[in-house]
Amino acid sequence: MPLLPYLAHVPAVGPDVHLAETAVIVGMVRLAGPARLGAQAVVRGDQNSVDVGPRFRIGQRSTIHVEVHTATVLGRDIWVGDDVVVHACTLGDGVRVEDGGLVLSTSRVGAGSIVAADALVPEGADFPPHSYIEGTPGRRVRETTPSERAETLRRVEAALGDTPA
Repeated sequence: MPLLPYLAHVPAVGPDVHLAETAVIVGMVRLAGPARLGAQAVVRGDQNSVDVGPRFRIGQRSTIHVEVHTATVLGRDIWVGDDVVVHACTLGDGVRVEDGGLVLSTSRVGAGSIVAADALVPEGADFPPHSYIEGTPGRRVRETTPSERAETLRRVEAALGDTPA
């Protein structure tokens, strides 16, 4: 498993965490597990920490990292698509960031929210729970539906092998 130290910090990885051969976890990272990391995915806690709750999926070529003054905190049941950047922010439980999404520094995305494909959550934005966020810059266009929130959980379960895709 490609776990790399950064200075004196070694990633802390829980049970049932599976990384693609080219995925990397670096430094001050706590990953509860179960989790799946796709090809070329990177979770990097060099200047600050990354804390990821249980039941997590990150797609290929996606990156999670930090800033000196801001850690990254992800709740449980998080689904991150392909080619996504999650940078020095907070994602509540059951958040889905679709392919190509960007979530920038000091922003907060509330539980049960969806960041639409290619949307950009700007620095410092604060979205309440159940927000459907789209556009550049991202804006809350409506509330997520119960079926959309259930779909996020279904995707997490499928990625973890709990149910068929």
